[in-house]
Amino acid sequence: MPSEGLAAVVGRQIRAIRRMFYVHGTDVDRTEGPIELTFDDGSVLLLDAGTDGEELRVGSTPWCDPFAGLTEPEYIDYIAETGKYTAFDVGAELPYAQLLGCRIAAVSESRLHDDRLRAATFLVNGSKLAIETLADELLVTWRPM
Repeated sequence: MPSEGLAAVVGRQIRAIRRMFYVHGTDVDRTEGPIELTFDDGSVLLLDAGTDGEELRVGSTPWCDPFAGLTEPEYIDYIAETGKYTAFDVGAELPYAQLLGCRIAAVSESRLHDDRLRAATFLVNGSKLAIETLADELLVTWRPM
């Protein structure tokens, strides 16, 4: 049985999808990063790797850029040197476009040895959207059935 935060999205229709990708200069690493689903009722599901690199964090508020609005030179220099996560609307991109307007039919979970959440798989439009943590990264895969 899925945990409360995940079970609550079953039956909801996906209205928008954002991914947070790491941007450094003009380079965008699209291989990993948090995912945010917004549903037709306005609710949000934010999935991200936990600070320990193993746990899948589940949130119900939109992702917020921690550097937004900061104008101090040390923050500007830090971002220029190291980069930062940035939100991208991916709803028009494949495979995400195949999810828009679809309802989540079911959710399954995978847990760590200590029962913390490690991964979630959503059955959407006859396919599986798998979201899992792996060594500090959040990987998202789409598997047609």
